[in-house]
Amino acid sequence: MTTQLSSAVTLAARPKGDRATGRQAWLLLWRSSRPLAAVTGAWMIATAAMPALVVIALGVVVGDLPGAVLHGIDSADGHRLIVALVLAAITYGASLIVDPVGAAIGTAATVRITADVQTRLITAVSGPVGVAHLEDADVLDRLARAEGSLTGFFPGDAPVTWAGVLASRVAGVVGCVYVATYRWWLGLGLLVMWLTVRRLVLGAVIRQTNDLRGQTTTMRRAWYLMGVGTKVRDAKEVRVFGLPDFLADGFRREYGESLRTATYGLRDLHRRALLGFVIVLAGYGTALGVLAAEAHDGTIGLRALATVLPMLAVTMTAGSVSFDDITLTWTLAGLPDVDQLEQGLTRGATGLVGTEPVGDRPTSAVRFEDVTFRYPAAQSDVLDGLYLGRTAGTSTAIVGVNGAGKPTLVSLLSRLRDPTAGRITVDGVDVRELDPAAWQRTVALMPQDPARYPFTAYDNIAFGAIEHRADRDGVEQAAQRSGFADVVERLPDGWQTVLSRELPGGVDLSGGQWQRLALARALFATQHGARLLVLDEPTAALDIRSEAAFYRGFFDITHGLTTVVISHRFATVRRANVICVLDGGRITERGSHDELVASGGTYARMYKLQAGRFGGAS
Repeated sequence: MTTQLSSAVTLAARPKGDRATGRQAWLLLWRSSRPLAAVTGAWMIATAAMPALVVIALGVVVGDLPGAVLHGIDSADGHRLIVALVLAAITYGASLIVDPVGAAIGTAATVRITADVQTRLITAVSGPVGVAHLEDADVLDRLARAEGSLTGFFPGDAPVTWAGVLASRVAGVVGCVYVATYRWWLGLGLLVMWLTVRRLVLGAVIRQTNDLRGQTTTMRRAWYLMGVGTKVRDAKEVRVFGLPDFLADGFRREYGESLRTATYGLRDLHRRALLGFVIVLAGYGTALGVLAAEAHDGTIGLRALATVLPMLAVTMTAGSVSFDDITLTWTLAGLPDVDQLEQGLTRGATGLVGTEPVGDRPTSAVRFEDVTFRYPAAQSDVLDGLYLGRTAGTSTAIVGVNGAGKPTLVSLLSRLRDPTAGRITVDGVDVRELDPAAWQRTVALMPQDPARYPFTAYDNIAFGAIEHRADRDGVEQAAQRSGFADVVERLPDGWQTVLSRELPGGVDLSGGQWQRLALARALFATQHGARLLVLDEPTAALDIRSEAAFYRGFFDITHGLTTVVISHRFATVRRANVICVLDGGRITERGSHDELVASGGTYARMYKLQAGRFGGAS
């Protein structure tokens, strides 16, 4: 059990309040594209310098205007005014294109970084060979924050947002420096004022962000309810059972709860913002009073007044907190989650280790030896001292009532998890000594609810052995053996039909057709090296007669393979070499169909009950 929790322990090692720095965000862009980072840097410098340059250029124009009016446009003063107007026009025109250029650069950078970060997330989350981390709340919380799916602020936006925020702050500092060239104490005072206000307000914003980060689980529940109410997957039941109001109320309640924890932080933000307003009012009042007094006394010239006065507005960006600052706070808060998912979800993070090559195993037998398994935080064992041994090349059917532990047995056999106690051996070797990823490629799995990939019918089968995707003959053969070939003939575009109604020209299949496709996918895997075929409730979408017909053909087409069929229906697995009854986490009966019926035990009782209900179908 300790090994299964290792990923959660590793990921929980960092506090929820972690926040990346601007430098880390910039490195993200630098590693993604150095040329794009260089262009972004140049844009950042231009953005920082442009407000002060525009103000200075306009101030020069205003300062030269009286002389030109007094002496005429053809005078030296008039010529200086013309030059000043040209330079001011060029500067102002350049300032107008800074934002559109920045938007274009931002889009390019965000697209590239988004691709990189999403690739990192996919690689990190799909990297472990086990699945325990996909049920870990801490991992799922981090993934939601790293994706930005709860807030709409994706970490990939951080570098360009940070560049814009930094440029804005530098522009404000430049404004303060310029004011300081006129009165050093006034420029310094404005800079100190704005840095104080920024620290005061931004601290509250960061605190509120961290408070909301702690409510990720609640926010995930809220967005889950949103998904149920808006996706076609659940649309039928939502409408038939009258759930729209329930889902809407649930979303409102959960979302409101996630925000309620930030109420104190929001009040604190309001108090700090009010205090900041008072400080700014006092600072600007002082600055304007000084300028007004000096203008009244004639100690400040027109050019200086025309420049310093609007420069006061430029200084504002040195410390004001804009929406970009709030966005940056959220995007920087998600970056550590990307790093932690990468660092925590290593291949062995779930304890599924092993280095020995699988080779051509199994050649003799696969055995469960006193296997026990309990899920983390569960109160009881799902499997309890289970013994099960099967000879390679034979078929085994495992039957049992719901809750007997059949899906868990499948996950252990596929090595998606390891036993809590006991061991599983392959030709006498503990499976934990084998390379887990290589062992999984030895298993061809048809799960109870097979994946429905929104790709072509051909790809949906070829995914069983993706490295042999070009084997068209193999795909067609697998489809023929599973009975899916007849379905392909009726598809509008044959093998190239996309199997999703949500995509243009796509279609969907019936439950039984999807199961035949999933069998074809598993059979294609056996054609390319998989030696253990596991089917978990493969006919759940079929009626009892179709199920019986399926199994009559199935045991013929899988002859010679090591096959395990999991089912809660007894009547249709009678042709398996050995049938095992799983009850209470243990194998309580085993034998052929005739032997088990003759023994009069659980199998016999369940078989007679089901045969009576379905008219003795065979």
